[in-house]
Amino acid sequence: MDNKPSAKVPARALLLLLSMLTGQAPADCLSNYRGEVFCGKGQCLYDLYGNVRCSAFRDGSAILNRDGRILCGRGRCVTTRLGEVFCSTEPEGAATLDRYGVPRCQGRCETASTEFCETQAAGTWDTPR
Repeated sequence: MDNKPSAKVPARALLLLLSMLTGQAPADCLSNYRGEVFCGKGQCLYDLYGNVRCSAFRDGSAILNRDGRILCGRGRCVTTRLGEVFCSTEPEGAATLDRYGVPRCQGRCETASTEFCETQAAGTWDTPR
């Protein structure tokens, strides 16, 4: 047996190194219960029924609300004690709750929305009518 260290590097390690060097995280992708793949520029999540939605914004958030619906934002999102979801208006922007439970966001805070989510499977597009 050869005692030399292996030159093979796992693909995940290379992907992690690449994302650290470029400062960009790869797009997130998940498969729904029918096997369709959804990819977004930001985070992807499953809802309670196995459907997938992804944030349409680079490093944007996808979050489940109290009703089990996926809401998305341009930046990071937070949920208040009342179940309201607020996100930063800045792409990649930070969001937090202050000590009183009030959302504070980089830029401004806006309500998370289904309109900020990707809704088409990867590799598909709308055809002009």
